[in-house]
Amino acid sequence: MVDARILRTRAALHRAILELAAEKPLAEITVSEFTDRAGINRVTFYKHYAAPADALAAALEPELEVIRERFVADPDSLTAEPLEVFQHGVNDILDHVEAHRPIYLGSPASGGDGGPADVLSRLTVGTFKHYLERRALWEPALPDIDHDVVSAFYGHGLAAAILHWLQSGDPDREAFLRSMIVLVPDWWFPAAHTPQEGVDAVLAASA
Repeated sequence: MVDARILRTRAALHRAILELAAEKPLAEITVSEFTDRAGINRVTFYKHYAAPADALAAALEPELEVIRERFVADPDSLTAEPLEVFQHGVNDILDHVEAHRPIYLGSPASGGDGGPADVLSRLTVGTFKHYLERRALWEPALPDIDHDVVSAFYGHGLAAAILHWLQSGDPDREAFLRSMIVLVPDWWFPAAHTPQEGVDAVLAASA
């Protein structure tokens, strides 16, 4: 069981980094102003994180982990078609980035800087890799693919598309979701799902 004092300290750190990252780019946040905002000293900070970017990742990841579960659910437990589950999962990520809009807009990807864009990419790539590992257990068989390559392609692509959508200021969420749906390959879903019929049905419902 984690000590209550540790939980309180981490909660204070997470609140502080979310506030600061909404006010300025992550690269401009110093440890001193971070610890001042959190009400702790530098020694305590370094017991928990090596840099503000680590604290930001830890603050954002719990929300994204909840979203991950939607993508990797066992098809036998689903109450909706897998394509609809995929659509809802992407929609959940859109909710997340909109809820933290100043953070994602203020700290765009800069190549492994540990910022929110990197956190989002890690989530999507990791989620798709996990999904493909489980999908390989279901019929029909997957094509002969490298799971790491495919999950990186679709994961980074989805994260980049989401950030582009957010930065563009385009409010048409349905158009974004339709665009993502048509990019999903037919083999992505298990046999219980009829790919093209499912695509047509979801597109018709969101038109």
